[in-house]
Amino acid sequence: MSFLNYCRQPLCIAFSVFFGFILWIIYEADRGADNILMSAADSIPYGDKLGHVWLYGGLALLLNLLLNRRVVLIKSVRFQLGSLLVFGFAAAEELSQGFFATRSLDGWDLLADLLGVGIVAFLVNTKKGGN
Repeated sequence: MSFLNYCRQPLCIAFSVFFGFILWIIYEADRGADNILMSAADSIPYGDKLGHVWLYGGLALLLNLLLNRRVVLIKSVRFQLGSLLVFGFAAAEELSQGFFATRSLDGWDLLADLLGVGIVAFLVNTKKGGN
């Protein structure tokens, strides 16, 4: 099955739309825009951190399911490929914030990203039977 045919599947469409949404949020933040979603997150205690947990956890969930819960071994430790890819993206995005005057590098954001990805990795692994 070709990638274009594969990506017509509902899960691929959901992942693509959600990833596009995250890219839009990153773009808006990078340019210092004030939008309703960021204002809403700022109005809730720890809203920014909860947003990181939900966004990156949701992205990891979709990607892990899209990749059929594929696992990779790194020094004999099993990691879900989707979770690794999403956390790598989150880490790169967080580190890139040091290059924008409108952003600030925040280790707590990265920890919230890791928490979201970790929760999903645990749930996806548990759902599969813990293998």
